[in-house]
Amino acid sequence: MSQADDNAVTDSSLAADGHFDDALRRVSFEPGMLLGIEATRAEQEYHRRRHNRHAYWLHGSGTVVGLRVSLQGEDPGDDTSQVKVRLIVSPGIGVDGLGRQVSVFEPYCVDLRAWLTTVHADAEAWAALIRDGYDEADKLLWLKVTLRYQDCPSGLQPVMATAINAGTDPVGPSRMQDAVLYELVAERPADAVARPHPFAAHNGLRDYTEIVDQLGADEKQRVADAGGGARAQLELGARLLYALGDDNQALLTRESFTLTAAELARTLLARVSIRLTDELDLIVNPRRISVDNLVRPFLFNASTLARLLRD
Repeated sequence: MSQADDNAVTDSSLAADGHFDDALRRVSFEPGMLLGIEATRAEQEYHRRRHNRHAYWLHGSGTVVGLRVSLQGEDPGDDTSQVKVRLIVSPGIGVDGLGRQVSVFEPYCVDLRAWLTTVHADAEAWAALIRDGYDEADKLLWLKVTLRYQDCPSGLQPVMATAINAGTDPVGPSRMQDAVLYELVAERPADAVARPHPFAAHNGLRDYTEIVDQLGADEKQRVADAGGGARAQLELGARLLYALGDDNQALLTRESFTLTAAELARTLLARVSIRLTDELDLIVNPRRISVDNLVRPFLFNASTLARLLRD
Protein backbone atom coordinates (compact mmCIF):
# COMPACT_ATOMS: atom_id res chain seq x y z
CA MET A 1 0.00 0.00 0.00
CA SER A 2 2.37 2.63 -1.24
CA GLN A 3 3.15 4.56 -4.34
CA ALA A 4 3.53 2.59 -7.52
CA ASP A 5 7.02 1.70 -8.59
CA ASP A 6 8.53 4.34 -10.85
CA ASN A 7 9.07 1.84 -13.60
CA ALA A 8 7.84 2.24 -17.16
CA VAL A 9 7.76 -1.53 -17.61
CA THR A 10 5.60 -2.04 -14.51
CA ASP A 11 2.86 0.22 -15.87
CA SER A 12 3.46 -0.49 -19.54
CA SER A 13 -0.24 -1.15 -20.18
CA LEU A 14 -1.71 1.59 -17.99
CA ALA A 15 -1.58 4.47 -20.46
CA ALA A 16 -3.20 2.45 -23.24
CA ASP A 17 -5.87 1.06 -20.92
CA GLY A 18 -6.92 4.60 -20.03
CA HIS A 19 -7.83 5.44 -23.64
CA PHE A 20 -11.42 4.58 -24.52
CA ASP A 21 -11.49 6.96 -27.46
CA ASP A 22 -9.36 4.98 -29.91
CA ALA A 23 -10.35 2.06 -32.11
CA LEU A 24 -8.74 -1.29 -31.37
CA ARG A 25 -6.68 -2.94 -34.11
CA ARG A 26 -5.77 -6.59 -34.46
CA VAL A 27 -3.08 -8.12 -36.67
CA SER A 28 -4.13 -9.19 -40.16
CA PHE A 29 -2.16 -12.36 -40.85
CA GLU A 30 -1.32 -12.88 -44.52
CA PRO A 31 0.91 -15.48 -46.25
CA GLY A 32 4.41 -14.17 -46.85
CA MET A 33 4.03 -11.19 -44.51
CA LEU A 34 6.98 -10.52 -42.22
CA LEU A 35 5.86 -9.97 -38.64
CA GLY A 36 8.05 -8.88 -35.75
CA ILE A 37 7.74 -8.34 -32.02
CA GLU A 38 5.47 -5.33 -32.60
CA ALA A 39 2.86 -7.56 -34.26
CA THR A 40 2.94 -10.02 -31.37
CA ARG A 41 2.44 -7.21 -28.87
CA ALA A 42 -0.35 -5.70 -30.96
CA GLU A 43 -2.18 -9.03 -31.06
CA GLN A 44 -1.92 -9.42 -27.29
CA GLU A 45 -2.99 -5.83 -26.68
CA TYR A 46 -6.04 -6.15 -28.91
CA HIS A 47 -7.47 -9.13 -27.06
CA ARG A 48 -6.50 -7.82 -23.61
CA ARG A 49 -7.99 -4.36 -24.15
CA ARG A 50 -11.11 -5.80 -25.77
CA HIS A 51 -11.64 -7.93 -22.67
CA ASN A 52 -11.08 -4.88 -20.44
CA ARG A 53 -13.58 -2.80 -22.38
CA HIS A 54 -16.15 -5.58 -22.17
CA ALA A 55 -15.80 -5.64 -18.38
CA TYR A 56 -15.82 -1.83 -18.15
CA TRP A 57 -18.89 -1.11 -20.30
CA LEU A 58 -20.99 -4.20 -19.54
CA HIS A 59 -20.13 -4.95 -15.91
CA GLY A 60 -18.58 -1.86 -14.29
CA SER A 61 -15.98 -1.70 -11.54
CA GLY A 62 -15.95 -2.87 -7.94
CA THR A 63 -15.66 -5.91 -5.73
CA VAL A 64 -16.91 -9.29 -6.94
CA VAL A 65 -15.98 -11.26 -3.84
CA GLY A 66 -13.61 -10.90 -0.89
CA LEU A 67 -11.07 -8.05 -0.66
CA ARG A 68 -12.24 -7.27 2.87
CA VAL A 69 -10.24 -4.60 4.70
CA SER A 70 -9.83 -5.30 8.41
CA LEU A 71 -7.98 -3.86 11.37
CA GLN A 72 -5.54 -5.96 13.39
CA GLY A 73 -4.12 -4.77 16.69
CA GLU A 74 -4.32 -5.55 20.40
CA ASP A 75 -6.76 -3.52 22.47
CA PRO A 76 -4.66 -1.74 25.14
CA GLY A 77 -7.69 -0.93 27.29
CA ASP A 78 -7.49 2.81 26.64
CA ASP A 79 -7.41 5.18 23.68
CA THR A 80 -4.21 7.05 24.54
CA SER A 81 -1.58 4.34 24.09
CA GLN A 82 0.37 3.98 20.86
CA VAL A 83 -0.29 0.49 19.49
CA LYS A 84 0.96 -1.42 16.47
CA VAL A 85 -2.00 -1.60 14.11
CA ARG A 86 -2.17 -3.29 10.74
CA LEU A 87 -4.59 -2.95 7.87
CA ILE A 88 -5.17 -6.31 6.18
CA VAL A 89 -6.83 -6.91 2.81
CA SER A 90 -8.14 -10.43 2.32
CA PRO A 91 -7.91 -12.38 -0.96
CA GLY A 92 -10.61 -11.73 -3.51
CA ILE A 93 -11.65 -10.76 -7.02
CA GLY A 94 -12.49 -7.32 -8.34
CA VAL A 95 -12.50 -5.07 -11.39
CA ASP A 96 -10.65 -1.77 -11.31
CA GLY A 97 -11.80 1.58 -12.67
CA LEU A 98 -10.53 0.82 -16.17
CA GLY A 99 -12.26 -2.56 -16.44
CA ARG A 100 -9.20 -4.66 -15.61
CA GLN A 101 -9.79 -7.81 -13.58
CA VAL A 102 -7.80 -8.07 -10.35
CA SER A 103 -7.31 -11.48 -8.74
CA VAL A 104 -5.70 -11.50 -5.30
CA PHE A 105 -4.66 -14.94 -4.07
CA GLU A 106 -3.19 -14.05 -0.67
CA PRO A 107 -3.76 -11.46 2.07
CA TYR A 108 -1.81 -8.20 2.04
CA CYS A 109 -1.09 -5.95 5.00
CA VAL A 110 0.40 -2.58 5.85
CA ASP A 111 1.74 -1.47 9.22
CA LEU A 112 -0.59 1.50 9.65
CA ARG A 113 1.28 2.83 12.67
CA ALA A 114 4.61 2.80 10.80
CA TRP A 115 3.03 4.41 7.73
CA LEU A 116 1.31 7.17 9.70
CA THR A 117 4.33 7.77 11.93
CA THR A 118 6.56 8.20 8.88
CA VAL A 119 4.13 10.68 7.33
CA HIS A 120 3.72 12.51 10.67
CA ALA A 121 7.48 12.95 10.95
CA ASP A 122 7.52 14.79 7.62
CA ALA A 123 5.90 18.18 8.23
CA GLU A 124 5.10 18.76 4.57
CA ALA A 125 3.64 15.28 4.05
CA TRP A 126 1.56 15.52 7.24
CA ALA A 127 0.24 18.95 6.22
CA ALA A 128 -0.84 17.48 2.88
CA LEU A 129 -2.56 14.58 4.64
CA ILE A 130 -4.43 16.98 6.93
CA ARG A 131 -5.35 19.23 4.00
CA ASP A 132 -6.84 16.39 1.94
CA GLY A 133 -8.25 14.10 4.61
CA TYR A 134 -9.01 15.93 7.87
CA ASP A 135 -12.62 16.68 8.78
CA GLU A 136 -12.52 19.47 11.34
CA ALA A 137 -16.12 19.02 12.45
CA ASP A 138 -15.59 15.39 13.51
CA LYS A 139 -11.85 15.66 14.22
CA LEU A 140 -11.34 12.63 11.99
CA LEU A 141 -8.56 11.95 9.52
CA TRP A 142 -10.01 10.07 6.56
CA LEU A 143 -8.09 7.66 4.34
CA LYS A 144 -9.41 5.49 1.56
CA VAL A 145 -8.00 2.10 0.60
CA THR A 146 -8.02 1.55 -3.16
CA LEU A 147 -6.81 -1.11 -5.54
CA ARG A 148 -5.99 -1.30 -9.21
CA TYR A 149 -4.46 -3.78 -11.58
CA GLN A 150 -0.72 -3.57 -12.23
CA ASP A 151 1.68 -5.41 -14.51
CA CYS A 152 4.49 -7.27 -12.76
CA PRO A 153 7.53 -8.15 -14.90
CA SER A 154 8.85 -11.61 -14.06
CA GLY A 155 11.02 -14.41 -15.41
CA LEU A 156 14.10 -12.37 -16.27
CA GLN A 157 16.12 -13.90 -19.10
CA PRO A 158 19.22 -12.82 -21.05
CA VAL A 159 18.46 -10.66 -24.08
CA MET A 160 20.49 -9.04 -26.82
CA ALA A 161 21.72 -5.59 -25.85
CA THR A 162 19.85 -2.87 -27.76
CA ALA A 163 21.96 0.12 -26.75
CA ILE A 164 25.62 0.98 -26.39
CA ASN A 165 27.00 0.30 -22.91
CA ALA A 166 23.79 -1.51 -21.99
CA GLY A 167 25.79 -3.90 -19.85
CA THR A 168 27.59 -7.13 -20.45
CA ASP A 169 24.66 -9.28 -19.34
CA PRO A 170 21.42 -7.50 -20.30
CA VAL A 171 18.21 -9.19 -19.19
CA GLY A 172 14.52 -8.65 -19.81
CA PRO A 173 11.27 -10.03 -18.39
CA SER A 174 10.05 -13.11 -20.24
CA ARG A 175 6.60 -12.90 -18.64
CA MET A 176 4.24 -10.14 -17.53
CA GLN A 177 2.35 -11.34 -14.48
CA ASP A 178 -1.02 -9.98 -13.34
CA ALA A 179 -0.61 -8.17 -10.02
CA VAL A 180 -2.38 -5.68 -7.77
CA LEU A 181 -1.48 -2.26 -6.39
CA TYR A 182 -3.07 -1.11 -3.12
CA GLU A 183 -2.91 2.55 -2.14
CA LEU A 184 -3.78 4.63 0.92
CA VAL A 185 -5.10 8.01 -0.16
CA ALA A 186 -6.24 10.91 2.02
CA GLU A 187 -9.79 11.92 1.09
CA ARG A 188 -12.77 13.22 3.04
CA PRO A 189 -16.01 11.40 2.17
CA ALA A 190 -17.59 14.77 1.41
CA ASP A 191 -14.94 15.38 -1.28
CA ALA A 192 -15.68 12.16 -3.15
CA VAL A 193 -17.22 12.30 -6.61
CA ALA A 194 -20.73 13.62 -6.07
CA ARG A 195 -22.24 11.89 -9.07
CA PRO A 196 -21.03 8.32 -9.33
CA HIS A 197 -21.15 6.98 -12.86
CA PRO A 198 -21.85 3.37 -13.81
CA PHE A 199 -18.69 3.79 -15.90
CA ALA A 200 -16.07 4.79 -13.33
CA ALA A 201 -13.67 6.66 -15.60
CA HIS A 202 -16.37 8.87 -17.14
CA ASN A 203 -18.51 11.75 -15.92
CA GLY A 204 -21.46 11.09 -13.64
CA LEU A 205 -24.94 10.62 -15.04
CA ARG A 206 -27.05 13.76 -15.15
CA ASP A 207 -30.42 13.68 -13.43
CA TYR A 208 -33.46 13.00 -15.57
CA THR A 209 -34.76 16.52 -14.92
CA GLU A 210 -31.63 17.93 -16.57
CA ILE A 211 -32.06 16.05 -19.84
CA VAL A 212 -35.83 15.78 -20.16
CA ASP A 213 -36.01 18.93 -22.31
CA GLN A 214 -33.80 17.22 -24.90
CA LEU A 215 -36.29 14.40 -25.41
CA GLY A 216 -38.83 14.44 -28.21
CA ALA A 217 -42.55 14.76 -27.57
CA ASP A 218 -43.17 11.04 -28.17
CA GLU A 219 -40.30 10.11 -25.86
CA LYS A 220 -41.62 12.33 -23.06
CA GLN A 221 -45.08 10.85 -23.47
CA ARG A 222 -43.71 7.30 -23.34
CA VAL A 223 -42.08 8.07 -19.99
CA ALA A 224 -45.19 9.84 -18.69
CA ASP A 225 -47.41 6.88 -19.60
CA ALA A 226 -45.18 4.38 -17.80
CA GLY A 227 -45.37 3.70 -14.10
CA GLY A 228 -43.35 2.13 -11.30
CA GLY A 229 -40.29 0.18 -12.34
CA ALA A 230 -40.99 0.63 -16.04
CA ARG A 231 -40.85 4.41 -15.69
CA ALA A 232 -37.64 4.27 -13.65
CA GLN A 233 -36.09 2.08 -16.34
CA LEU A 234 -37.11 4.48 -19.11
CA GLU A 235 -35.75 7.47 -17.19
CA LEU A 236 -32.45 5.68 -16.65
CA GLY A 237 -32.33 4.79 -20.34
CA ALA A 238 -32.86 8.44 -21.26
CA ARG A 239 -30.05 9.49 -18.92
CA LEU A 240 -27.74 6.94 -20.54
CA LEU A 241 -28.59 8.32 -23.99
CA TYR A 242 -27.13 11.66 -22.93
CA ALA A 243 -24.34 10.33 -20.72
CA LEU A 244 -21.65 10.97 -23.34
CA GLY A 245 -20.99 13.85 -25.68
CA ASP A 246 -21.91 14.11 -29.35
CA ASP A 247 -18.49 14.76 -30.89
CA ASN A 248 -15.24 12.86 -31.37
CA GLN A 249 -14.30 13.59 -27.74
CA ALA A 250 -17.30 11.71 -26.36
CA LEU A 251 -15.39 8.70 -25.06
CA LEU A 252 -12.61 10.68 -23.41
CA THR A 253 -12.33 9.91 -19.71
CA ARG A 254 -13.55 12.46 -17.20
CA GLU A 255 -11.16 15.30 -16.43
CA SER A 256 -8.81 13.75 -18.97
CA PHE A 257 -6.40 16.67 -18.69
CA THR A 258 -6.15 16.63 -14.89
CA LEU A 259 -6.70 13.01 -13.80
CA THR A 260 -4.12 10.39 -14.71
CA ALA A 261 -4.97 6.88 -15.85
CA ALA A 262 -3.62 5.63 -12.51
CA GLU A 263 -6.12 7.81 -10.61
CA LEU A 264 -9.01 6.72 -12.81
CA ALA A 265 -8.08 3.07 -12.28
CA ARG A 266 -8.39 3.27 -8.50
CA THR A 267 -11.34 1.33 -7.13
CA LEU A 268 -12.52 2.02 -3.60
CA LEU A 269 -12.29 -0.83 -1.09
CA ALA A 270 -12.87 0.92 2.23
CA ARG A 271 -12.74 4.19 4.11
CA VAL A 272 -10.64 4.40 7.27
CA SER A 273 -11.28 7.09 9.89
CA ILE A 274 -8.70 7.99 12.53
CA ARG A 275 -9.65 10.18 15.48
CA LEU A 276 -6.91 12.72 16.17
CA THR A 277 -6.37 14.76 19.33
CA ASP A 278 -7.65 18.33 19.66
CA GLU A 279 -4.14 19.50 18.76
CA LEU A 280 -4.15 17.37 15.59
CA ASP A 281 -1.63 15.04 17.18
CA LEU A 282 -1.47 11.41 16.10
CA ILE A 283 -2.31 8.47 18.35
CA VAL A 284 -2.44 5.13 16.58
CA ASN A 285 -4.83 3.05 18.64
CA PRO A 286 -7.52 0.53 17.59
CA ARG A 287 -10.10 2.43 19.65
CA ARG A 288 -9.51 5.52 17.53
CA ILE A 289 -9.72 3.79 14.15
CA SER A 290 -12.70 2.43 12.25
CA VAL A 291 -13.04 0.76 8.85
CA ASP A 292 -16.10 0.91 6.60
CA ASN A 293 -16.10 -1.74 3.85
CA LEU A 294 -19.65 -1.17 2.66
CA VAL A 295 -18.93 2.19 1.01
CA ARG A 296 -17.32 0.35 -1.89
CA PRO A 297 -19.02 -0.50 -5.18
CA PHE A 298 -19.95 -4.16 -5.62
CA LEU A 299 -20.41 -6.19 -8.79
CA PHE A 300 -23.16 -8.80 -8.57
CA ASN A 301 -23.02 -11.59 -11.12
CA ALA A 302 -26.05 -13.53 -12.35
CA SER A 303 -25.72 -16.36 -9.82
CA THR A 304 -25.39 -13.88 -6.93
CA LEU A 305 -28.54 -12.03 -8.02
CA ALA A 306 -30.37 -15.33 -8.45
CA ARG A 307 -29.43 -16.28 -4.90
CA LEU A 308 -30.70 -12.90 -3.68
CA LEU A 309 -34.06 -13.47 -5.38
CA ARG A 310 -34.37 -16.99 -3.94
CA ASP A 311 -33.58 -15.80 -0.43
